[in-house]
Amino acid sequence: MPKKTSIFFCSQCGNEFAKWSGQCPACKEWNTLTEAEPFLRKTGKSSKTVRPAETISVQEALKKDSKLTFSTSIGELDRVLGPGLTKGAVYLLAGQPGIGKSTLLTQVCLKTQTSVFYVCSEENPAQVATRLQRLSKTIPEDIHLLDSSAVEDIAATLAKHPNSVFIVDSIQSVYSRENPTTPGSPSQVRDSASILIQAAKEHSTPLIIVGHVTKEGSIAGPKMLEHMVDVVMELSGDRQYQLRLLRTIKNRFGPTDETGIFTMGNGGLEEVTDPGKILLEGRLENSPGSALTMIMEGTRPLTVEIQALIVPTTIPIPRRIAKGISGNRLQLICAILTKPLHLPLGEKDVFVNVTGGMDIKDPGADLGVALAILSSVKNKALPVKSICFGELGLLGEIRNVAFTEKMAKEAKKLGYTSLYSPSTHHTLKSITL
Repeated sequence: MPKKTSIFFCSQCGNEFAKWSGQCPACKEWNTLTEAEPFLRKTGKSSKTVRPAETISVQEALKKDSKLTFSTSIGELDRVLGPGLTKGAVYLLAGQPGIGKSTLLTQVCLKTQTSVFYVCSEENPAQVATRLQRLSKTIPEDIHLLDSSAVEDIAATLAKHPNSVFIVDSIQSVYSRENPTTPGSPSQVRDSASILIQAAKEHSTPLIIVGHVTKEGSIAGPKMLEHMVDVVMELSGDRQYQLRLLRTIKNRFGPTDETGIFTMGNGGLEEVTDPGKILLEGRLENSPGSALTMIMEGTRPLTVEIQALIVPTTIPIPRRIAKGISGNRLQLICAILTKPLHLPLGEKDVFVNVTGGMDIKDPGADLGVALAILSSVKNKALPVKSICFGELGLLGEIRNVAFTEKMAKEAKKLGYTSLYSPSTHHTLKSITL
């Protein structure tokens, strides 16, 4: 009689162990190990049925699917994905709660010219139907709501309808019957994703999976999940503002340097063709402490406003408050302004804000932050129709950034006459206000 084997899953970290213990050896959590049979363990003498895998040539593979990709009919989403949705590809969409993930996928259901199966694991079908009705007066008949959270049932439905798009909302709320841990645990996320990905690949069906994020902003679940999928997308933005940015962290079928820009309105996410109108709306021109800077979002130049407020302080350690840029980056820029330009910031609080809810990571915004601070200290506005971009070195030099020529051409096209950039000024000392 064969000996029965079992393993122990940790419901917190997803690791497997050969024997039980009160504390997980990996994550050090208590009472999290659960006994189970090895996941998807095959019984019987399977070695007798082993046979070589079938091979296929590249030409045959290309002929098998003459059209591998198709458009989602959402321009900004196609810009991020590259060619659109690819047959057999698995997409992971992550973002903060309430940022618009389900709204975006609902619009994909309404606009994609193919049959769509929406897995309602977080909501019931009536709630999803209500959202569909709110976003569109006419609902296509080829949208099907799947009221199930078991991945085995979802995979069986996918196998029955391969020429469709499947949306799973979300991977943290579905489960595999073969895994004894609770939905959302690392091992459950891993095993559920494995079954869904295998089904999507076998039947050449596009699969979009929604993923949650942790309080630190990283995608919840095991890191393996990001390696298993083909495309990882991140929907970001400030919930207090309308602007939403869609970026790809990983993309096997297209670029990773493109950004889709949307605004959240009553009709869902609306595509933005001219972001400058939204980002600069309500700007007070000819005001001290305000600087326009150009940054790159993917391959698209964007004009944003950076505001600075410098006020005297009585506390021993002055405050450096940054919103929209890194606090460490602001500290460096203040240090650069203090030494090469002898700017008296040691007894002043520095507040910097990027308007419109933008979160800038482009080093080309360094010069804009420095000029906004300089303008506020001297209480003198920058020239009208002026714009800047450039990275600052610790010695006060202005360094080149990517797409310098493209941004300069875009600035000229938009009518800016005063340009502060690495090509016009080499150091901060050469800029006079």
